[in-house]
Amino acid sequence: MIRVLKALCVVCCAAFLVSAQTPRKQFEQLTTARLALIPDFVLPDIYKDRTAHPLPASVDNSKLKCFPPYNWSIDGWCCANAVGASYCYNYEVCNLQDTANGGSSPKYTYEYTYHMLDGGNQATGGDGWMFLDVFEQAKKTGIMTSTDFGGFEWGNGFAGWASGYDKYYRAMKVRAQEYYKIDVSLAGSDELVKQYIYDHGDQSAHGGLMAVQVDDGTWATGTVSGKRVFTKLGGGGGHALTVCGYDDTFDGGAYLLCGNWGEGFYWAPYSLFKNGAGWYPDNTSAPFLNNKYFMGVRIKKAYSPKFTFKVSLTHNQRNQLSMLTGAASSTTATAPSTTTNYYALVNYTGGSLPLCGGGQSSTIELGLDLTDFSSVLVNGQGTVFLQITSKGGTGQVNSLSVMDYTGATVKEIPCSQTNVAINGTITMKVPLSLAVPVEHMEREMQMLHQGNGLFAKFNSGLHSVLFTFAGENVRSAVLQIRDINGRTVLTKACSGGSSATWDLKDFAGRKVGPGAYVASVNVPGTSGAFGNLSTKVLVTD
Repeated sequence: MIRVLKALCVVCCAAFLVSAQTPRKQFEQLTTARLALIPDFVLPDIYKDRTAHPLPASVDNSKLKCFPPYNWSIDGWCCANAVGASYCYNYEVCNLQDTANGGSSPKYTYEYTYHMLDGGNQATGGDGWMFLDVFEQAKKTGIMTSTDFGGFEWGNGFAGWASGYDKYYRAMKVRAQEYYKIDVSLAGSDELVKQYIYDHGDQSAHGGLMAVQVDDGTWATGTVSGKRVFTKLGGGGGHALTVCGYDDTFDGGAYLLCGNWGEGFYWAPYSLFKNGAGWYPDNTSAPFLNNKYFMGVRIKKAYSPKFTFKVSLTHNQRNQLSMLTGAASSTTATAPSTTTNYYALVNYTGGSLPLCGGGQSSTIELGLDLTDFSSVLVNGQGTVFLQITSKGGTGQVNSLSVMDYTGATVKEIPCSQTNVAINGTITMKVPLSLAVPVEHMEREMQMLHQGNGLFAKFNSGLHSVLFTFAGENVRSAVLQIRDINGRTVLTKACSGGSSATWDLKDFAGRKVGPGAYVASVNVPGTSGAFGNLSTKVLVTD
């Protein structure tokens, strides 16, 4: 029987001073170091064989049912936020769910991220943000549907934050897994972009959308064969567009771009992106990504949070607050061994307004995903922490509890202390013992398809996968596991030459992260080092 710990809550001043958070700034300096943290999209090795994996001459993802409606214009002026949330993110979630993104406006609202990122001043024009900020927020919290948020453009004029744990919980289920960049000024980059647009670089049924920032102040347009085209993009300033297709046969090869200011669709020749115009690294006066970087976001597949915080807060100045969560492996820990924040959610953002926005309630109920701390716990046991720092204003933590989704029924573990005044830095902790240890649940897997003669069977408990192929007389076949970027995760000899078991660990014995993996095997006597037989599996949280 699993031992259930009594929920405790301890409040102490600065119990874990894990770096005071820094207020976010509009278009804050985009340093080269920050850009380097964004993974490059790398073409997996399997695509080196273009005979087996040819790229079509043209792709137009705007024709797919998951493409958001584009006959709307944003209220405010953060086009990058709209491209990141209402185009790229919307498309990717609906594509993953195989659902239509119909209606008069996108299913997921850009206002969710915009009101968190801005200074609470949308009524007077608001702030502009780069789409990478939107993607980062989507990694931390997901994005709410327009219905949950209160409407596609709910909150205009008062910079609203939605209240309600269930709304935040549903958003968590569609958190972004990662976002990637492609430097389109480099030789060979067009192949990367086209592969991403065609099949995401992992042989998906459909490819993705990408965001690009250009300068609408100095761009120039024309017409080729009756189609609108960009003849110049310029540099400096910023306007975000969505890359939704390509055509190698049009105008010497061009990308299809979609705007959200009513511009509709334009074609942009590949050659326009080859000089890197407008890129200003480490320059606070013009920290834009113009013309140089395309970025795409991917969504966690079949994701469901395993344990979360439900938090009720009251405060009259949300931009005076910051929030961290943390975890430790001991149920008696007084400080976490690791922490995280939620990017622009309660991080000195949103303006000097009540928590729900101007003229709205000062009380908000939030949900915070703690599942990323699962590796810290031991057999599902440990301590989770909430730290809130206030630099001004007045308020309190009304209640705090852990929601445990690991058992047959949802269990709420309440914190015993309530109505805790937020003065300076406060820390609250909840010891817990999950109904089922998360490390036994985070390796849910599913087959994407049976491969070219290599078959996979998932063993009981989904802790390993058995690969088999026809090869009774083979004695030295080798199995290779690679991630979607083509990096080798593991190689091992096949037992008896015709089977191998993968325990979901890499060369160093570490559990692999969620994502798509390609398994391939070399059969002696055939050509090629690897990839004669292959299949693909998906590992999710």
